[in-house]
Amino acid sequence: MKPFLNIPVKHVAQSRAIEFNFNNFTFGKTATDQQWVSDQPGNALYIRPFMIATDSQLGVHVANEYLFMIACCPIAQYYAQPLKVKVETHYVRAAEGGTGYAKCGGNYGGSFYPFEKAKKEGFDQIIWTDARRHEYIEESGTMNIGFFIDGTFVTPPTTDTILDGVTRDTLITIAKDLGFPVEVRKISYKELQAAFESGRQIEAFGIGTATVIAPFEMIAIEGEKYHPYVQEDARMYQLKQKLDSIRYGNEPDTHQWNYRVSTTEKAYAE
Repeated sequence: MKPFLNIPVKHVAQSRAIEFNFNNFTFGKTATDQQWVSDQPGNALYIRPFMIATDSQLGVHVANEYLFMIACCPIAQYYAQPLKVKVETHYVRAAEGGTGYAKCGGNYGGSFYPFEKAKKEGFDQIIWTDARRHEYIEESGTMNIGFFIDGTFVTPPTTDTILDGVTRDTLITIAKDLGFPVEVRKISYKELQAAFESGRQIEAFGIGTATVIAPFEMIAIEGEKYHPYVQEDARMYQLKQKLDSIRYGNEPDTHQWNYRVSTTEKAYAE
């Protein structure tokens, strides 16, 4: 779904050859590997393009040679259960002026240590806050993040520290199609905490390519534990159901997101 928006050209600033090879190889590889993918609901072929520098020299500089690759593997449901997460107000995932907006491997290095600490404390993931003030919510783990607060879909705006995720953009559109109020704005963890304490109904979830929606069943904020709504009638599940229905061709693809891959497509550029 939306293959052309997932092309990493804008992040790696390479030539049009990258775009051509990505399209040609990915669509051909998908046709070749479809036999590995189960037809059970929730199963898919996960496609991850990436590049590494291959210059044969030492030194800190922009590389002149790169190896472009695409990893493919069948996947089922990414998270089997709703997650327990904590709001991080000390460690930093990405800072302004850096590469937090891109799928850059360097973004993950600084997250490993705080994530391991969170795991030992019994959490599945971290909710990251802004590096400058540790006040505003940005992402969760490697995912974008969203909330339903009394029926309104709220998600932080993309910045140079927040990935402009395709799934996030898709769910914003679907929420509007379903008639949900949508607010793309900053949300502080203190606002979220106040909403919990005032008894408002809150749904909280991660948003990403593999997981689509990963519900949070518990959020720890400054040592206090809060419990978002995760019952079957939660609005976040309506977003996922709508997206899955479009993906599987069970309802019209009015936004023309899908790309039908022919079984005769070739996996390599000629």
